[in-house]
Amino acid sequence: MAELVTRKRGTKWEYRFQVASVNGKRQYKSKSGFKTKAEALEAGTKALNEYNLTGFTFTPSEISFADYLDLWLDTYCKTNHKATTVTNYEKKIRLYIKPVLGNYKLKNLNAAVLQNFVNDKFNEGLSRNTLSVVKGILSSCMSYAVQPLQFIQYSPMIYVKLPSARAIPEKPSRSAEHFLISEIDMERIFIRFPQSSSAYLPLLLGYKCGLRLGEAFAITWDCIDFEKKELTVNKQVQWHEKLYGKSDESYWYITPPKYGSSRTITIDDELVDFLQNLKKEHEENKQKYAEFQVVNYVDDMKKKVNQAQDGTKIDFVNIRECGEFIQPRIMQHTSHVIHEELGINFTFHSLRHTHCSMLLSAGASVKYVQQRLGHKNVQITMQVYQHLTKDMDAKGNAVLNSIFKKEEE
Repeated sequence: MAELVTRKRGTKWEYRFQVASVNGKRQYKSKSGFKTKAEALEAGTKALNEYNLTGFTFTPSEISFADYLDLWLDTYCKTNHKATTVTNYEKKIRLYIKPVLGNYKLKNLNAAVLQNFVNDKFNEGLSRNTLSVVKGILSSCMSYAVQPLQFIQYSPMIYVKLPSARAIPEKPSRSAEHFLISEIDMERIFIRFPQSSSAYLPLLLGYKCGLRLGEAFAITWDCIDFEKKELTVNKQVQWHEKLYGKSDESYWYITPPKYGSSRTITIDDELVDFLQNLKKEHEENKQKYAEFQVVNYVDDMKKKVNQAQDGTKIDFVNIRECGEFIQPRIMQHTSHVIHEELGINFTFHSLRHTHCSMLLSAGASVKYVQQRLGHKNVQITMQVYQHLTKDMDAKGNAVLNSIFKKEEE
């Protein structure tokens, strides 16, 4: 049983007690700022009781929740999820879960503590999507602790709920906003990033084809059928982030599109002409650089993109003159320039949103747009349609007001 200690620090009092070790190092939970020793002792006793409360009739593992999460990532997630999912989970755990819950013993976590954690993150302005992922991580890892590990008798997460969709957080949600890019603004963007720019083709593919960022950079020449004027979207590039504190490496790798949304779409004449000229330019550059031309490969196991002749050759469309693969990270600089120099609200996903809206406003069916963009379901497409409807309503109201204003004059 941990021992509660109180001490005076300056003019205020603090309580402190030892919690589960993390990576073999002693950890402590403390809080200061109390006016009297009695206040510190009362608050500390309450915190210590909450920490030690189990109610179990058997002795589970003494593992800290921080160490258990690492175990769960290594033994379960890496063999059951895509690398991108594992990276996403690791990031959520490191940023949101471990700082608050990591020092608890796994056996001491109960529904009340976990529900308070979810509620606090909601009120801090975490987007509902992120909050849902965090809750999913907690539910999955707790279920794994029950079976097959038998570290705990039951999962306290079965009693934890997300706040109601009608609930309003204390701080505004930090969910990302996507913008519609006007035709005039797209012209300004393409003037700033012309055909000679490495950002031009990805921007074009996002605007004219509605591709996701990873899809736009993963297009290879065998994906393009010039006669049929079709583009096959069958892969994406993703960044494998080195897991925090692990002996690993970071690299770009090839993986199927999100939600398995492989598809073949029609491309317009202007894009076909540009791609044909670009292909001719690539062939000329191969002759120009000869044996110094960079050749890209994909590792047959990890699907890692490399230039070490490791794996199978891959003929990317997005390459520099010397043949080097152009990485999606260039869009960070591109987005910054569009924001700061051009004053346009922009994310790469806004190009996809804009493409979807243009098709819907031109009369394309929702089902056609869903299939073209590879949306998981038609509801996602309908959300864009609802945004479009609101924009159209706003324009209609403006026209209505201008008509009656003229009549009054």
